[in-house]
Parts: sequence; C-alpha cells; structure tokens
Amino acid sequence: MAQIHSNNVFKGPDSVRNYFNPDYQPPLPLVELPSRLNPLRDDNVRIYAKMLTALPAQNVKMLPALNMLLHEPTAASKSIVEASSGSTALSLGMCARVLWGHDDVCAYVTNKKHPDQLRTLRFFGLKVALYGGLAQQEPVDPKGIMCRLRRLAKEDENVCYPGQYNNDDNWKSHMLWTGPQIYQQLPEINVLCTTVGTGGTISGTGLYLKTQKPSVKVVGHFPGFESSQFPWKKAIDVFETVPSVEAYDMSMQMSREGLICGPSSGEALVGLLQYLGKKKGDGTLKELAEESTGEISCVIVCCDLPYQYMDGYFQKLGEEKFPPIINKFLLKCDQDKYDERWEISAQQASHLLVQKTRPKEKIPICRLDGCARKPACNRTKPLRHTVLDIRKDVDFGKAHVRGSVSSPLKNIDEDVTDIFGNPSALYVHWADLQAKVDYEENRLGSKKEKVVVICYDGEVARLTTSILRGRGYTAYSVSGGYKSLRALNTV
Repeated sequence: MAQIHSNNVFKGPDSVRNYFNPDYQPPLPLVELPSRLNPLRDDNVRIYAKMLTALPAQNVKMLPALNMLLHEPTAASKSIVEASSGSTALSLGMCARVLWGHDDVCAYVTNKKHPDQLRTLRFFGLKVALYGGLAQQEPVDPKGIMCRLRRLAKEDENVCYPGQYNNDDNWKSHMLWTGPQIYQQLPEINVLCTTVGTGGTISGTGLYLKTQKPSVKVVGHFPGFESSQFPWKKAIDVFETVPSVEAYDMSMQMSREGLICGPSSGEALVGLLQYLGKKKGDGTLKELAEESTGEISCVIVCCDLPYQYMDGYFQKLGEEKFPPIINKFLLKCDQDKYDERWEISAQQASHLLVQKTRPKEKIPICRLDGCARKPACNRTKPLRHTVLDIRKDVDFGKAHVRGSVSSPLKNIDEDVTDIFGNPSALYVHWADLQAKVDYEENRLGSKKEKVVVICYDGEVARLTTSILRGRGYTAYSVSGGYKSLRALNTV
C-alpha cells in the first residue's frame, strides 16, 4: 500500500493523480448520525454514514471508474464510451484525464434526460451521445445500449467500453478500498446497508466485510438492475423495499443535518431503519449486538450528492417540506440583467451628453416655465444622445436637462428611496415601466442611439435602464439621479 499523505497535501507532477489514488488518502469520513436521524439510539443502535461523497469526484462511482481504467491501460489511446448519464460517466471522464491527460470520453445518455444533467456532463468535458427508446435499460438486453456498446468495442479496436454493469473491476474496487476502510475504522460493525444499484458497492463492500467478520449482516434494496451479474447475492442477507418518496425525504433530512447526500443515501437509511424496526418488533434486535458492548453498529453508504436530483425533490415531496420564498411575486418581475457599467456618474453623464467640441462643458439646464411647449429648450446646444427624465411633471417643469424628454412615471415619488429594498415598490415601478417603455419607444428613436435615464436618486432609473437594455437599447442611468447633476453645479 502506498504511503498516506498525513497532511493531505499533494505536490509535484503527479499531485492530482496521487490525490485521486485512495491508497494515498486517509480513510474517508465515517460519521455517526445524530439522534434526530436515528430513532433507535435508545436501543443501543449506532448508525454511521460512510461519506464516499468526500472522494475527489464526489461520488462513489469514482472508485470503480478508477479501478476499471487502471486494469485497462490501452484505454489511454482509445475512445472511451460508457452508458451513463451521471456519476460513472463523470468519474470516467475525470479519471481518464488525471491518469493520462485523456479527454476522449463519451457518455451515452437517454434523450429523456433533463437538460441540466446534459450540461453537467458537458461542463466536465464529456461528449454526449443521445439514444431513444426505453430510458432505463437492462444490461443484458440484446437490443439495449449496453449490448450495442459492447458490440461496438469488439468491432472497433479504437473504442474502449469499460462496461460498468458487467466489469468485475467495478465491484472489486470496493473489495480493494471501501470495505477495508470501513473495517479499519469500525471493526465492531454489525450491519451494512446500501443500494444494490449496479451491484458493485454492495458486492465488494459486503463480501470484504464478511471475510473479516462473518457475522456482519448486509441489507440491500433495489433501485433497479436486478439482473446485475455481480456477486451481490452472496453478499446480501436481507432485502428491503423503499418508496422513492421516502428515500428523497430522508436524504433531504440528512443533507439538512450536514450529511449532504443524494436519494440513494436516504434510501439506505430508510431501508436500514425498516430492517432494524422489524428486528425490534419481533424481539430479535439484540441478536445483532456486539457481545462486549451490547451496541449495534451500522453503516450506510452515502454514494453521491443531491444536486443533480433537485428537480426530483420538488416533484416528489410536497411544498410543505420546503421553506417558503419570501416576496415570491418578485419572480414575476425585474428579470432583466443589471450591469454596474450601465450606471454612470454625473460627471460621466456630462462627458457623454455634451458635444465633443466642448468636452469640459457642463450639461445645459433649462428653467423656462413651460419650456416643453417652446422651441428654445431644444434649439440651444443640442445633446449628443437622448435623455429620458422620468420625474414628476411638476419637478421637470422647475428645472431639467435642456433638450431632455419628459416622461413622468406614474407612481414615482422623490421621498421614496431604495426601491430595491422595498419589494412592493419595486413591483409597482416595474409594472408601470413596462407600459411606459411601450409608450416611449416611438420617441426614443433608433436602438443604436444611447439613452440616459434620469430620476430623483438614480434607483428607478437603474430599473428603467435594465428594462431598456432588455429590449435592445443602449441605456444608462445617472447614479444619484438629478440630485447628483445639481451637486455637480450643472443647475
């Protein structure tokens, strides 16, 4: 066994490769569940979570992926293909890069997969090949994707198909790493519970533990692939069936307690508690206990993280399971982008609006009573761009930027500040601005022209700018609004 890096520091040209090598790592965390997640704690039951989510790839499939590639070195020069939409494909992609700098890995994925999961695969550099038909296919189906890929690899010497569902190096990775770690950390283990899945985790871990301690009971439950060719039948003592809703709910509870994990981990805990509950019910629970302590030490395996299943949580669990969204109505408004570059100072506005021949000239201000109806305001020193003043008509009449367009917003008020801290005010102004921008489009001219928006303090103008930008205008708001122009002595 390689020497463990006691300080968990990996240096040199092989730093990442060593980081991915379990032999160089301290054992992954084994964390006892708090009593809130263990209703049988008073019965001397102790439950531990083996956090395989702490692996470099953050999922249990990293171990099979690594072991399969290490036993197929020719894969370094071949196109690697695998039928997987999640953890196995991601792990193969990462491990191939870490081992050989190899990036020709393609995940074959059902065309029913959520777009976010396809983006995740591509984010990690994997090619994605979609297939139609049945989404969840059996490994032995001659018309299924696994058999097609197996035939492809036989026919094309440039293709490597690890075949996670029938590759013995899958389950043996857990004989090599997962089982030994758990036994090293918890030699008093009495019960192991995890999903059958492809059969790899429960086969390798369960068989190893039984070689070290034959009394260990292994509890398994099926999320599918009952036809797995791995020796899970030799490892499993008891089967439990867990409804998916309960699995999702439990994994969410675990995640909220700091043990972040996906549905299969919740499934393992529910299955374990079902098994222990039955033993308690028929009076045989104590038979599982360690003679020296009277305690029953159980381990569940946390296989992956919950993020890729987030849609499932909200589909399967009721709304009451989640905290409410405060000011939820804001999801229906103010959805355009903001950019701090669109918010300019009064000085920047001055340089932007006056003619280039007068770069130091301040913005001309008009105080002519009723000037909006007189030509004098627009005739003198015309501005280079459109200025949209959304203050009240009465305030515009007192003083404004000469040549600007008066377009008072319905509910705007000089005394109302910080609209982004007032959700109701924000919604009202956003709704008013939708109608306002519709009305003003004829007066704003070409979308190639710049538009500078002025309000009292700059906040409503910032909202207006976001809306205008969303409609294709090159708009800016003046930070501090008309007050900042006045402070610049432009009045």
